[in-house]
Amino acid sequence: MDKANGQSIRPSSAVQGAATRAAIIDATVALIGEVGWGGITLRAVAARAGVRHGVVGYHFRGKDDLLGQAAAAATRQVLAQPLALARQATDIHQVVEGTVAWYSCGGLSDPSMALLLEILRQGVRDSGLRAPIAAEIRAYRAALADLIENGQRRGELTARVPAADAATVLAALLDGLLLHALFDPDLNLNGTAVAVRTLLARGATDDTP
Repeated sequence: MDKANGQSIRPSSAVQGAATRAAIIDATVALIGEVGWGGITLRAVAARAGVRHGVVGYHFRGKDDLLGQAAAAATRQVLAQPLALARQATDIHQVVEGTVAWYSCGGLSDPSMALLLEILRQGVRDSGLRAPIAAEIRAYRAALADLIENGQRRGELTARVPAADAATVLAALLDGLLLHALFDPDLNLNGTAVAVRTLLARGATDDTP
């Protein structure tokens, strides 16, 4: 308890409730990564969160509601790093080189990768789960599109393809590299960043002056 003016101050019920919800969601996210979507039970979540079983039901409208909110939170958490990289980079090549370097330096062994794949797999089956996942992916593509558009204005990148379309292709390419690297640990990505840079570079055939 904090003290102010010599009096003890208890957290408000709203603050306590938010903390409990957060603990339940964190527990659910951890369990999804450990046992998979189908292995989740509310009792297991309550035990992991350190709350009574009925507390989970008080804060969430059943297991589907809990899983959906946990999946959205986990997706935001997992995509926070690539999204921050895309928003903080000064050009698109920093994003590509940083992403490929992360893949090559052990990033694929991060437990969050298995978690993200489990959520994406479930999202294909659950239309209600697609919306929050799609929102995070759109934000990532938008950040890529901004970088590509800036590069086009500077004359560094080809302007023959609209920035938004190029961002979609680039995001899909990086996602594809992730899957290839996950299933083929011997895949050599050393030349990948250079190949992408070459494909995006403004060439002699560009129509823009």
